Amino acid sequence: MEQPQTSRRRFLSYLTNLLWAAIGLFLLVPAVRYVLSPLWRKAGELTFVDAGPLADIPADGWRLLTLELVQEDGWRKTRTRHAVWVRRQGDDAKDIAVLSPICPHLGCPVNWDPARSQFVCPCHGGLFDDTGKQVAGPPPRALDPLEFKVQTGRLLVRWADFKIGVPDRLPVNV
Repeated sequence: MEQPQTSRRRFLSYLTNLLWAAIGLFLLVPAVRYVLSPLWRKAGELTFVDAGPLADIPADGWRLLTLELVQEDGWRKTRTRHAVWVRRQGDDAKDIAVLSPICPHLGCPVNWDPARSQFVCPCHGGLFDDTGKQVAGPPPRALDPLEFKVQTGRLLVRWADFKIGVPDRLPVNV
């Protein structure tokens, strides 16, 4: 017959081993999730970025807004800023226009000239009307519109890069 003390020792040893296993599992699960999380993330997924409250955009005029994009590549996060031209002519989403500020000729930033009611490319004299349509100069197409939506009174914009120097609007990654 076993001594009660031996039985108690065995039980306490079992309990201690169980406690160590629980602690090890508690530490292992987050470590495994951290290591494997990039495998579950969709690469290159473009998301909508908050451009600010719609009420802050003045009606009947173009305004340059800044978007801050956060790109995740594995465990590394990269923050980049892009500007967009936004015009609001009413409170409905159909009354809003969002354009890329990049000239489709050589990639120079275009500026809005309110006196002429035109976008002007300072590099090679490209001119675009107040809707972004190419009017004069060497650009092969109009300014590129960007996808957007209005959600709970905020303007959300999906940034996209397009190939420059070509007449068709093609995403850069094609």
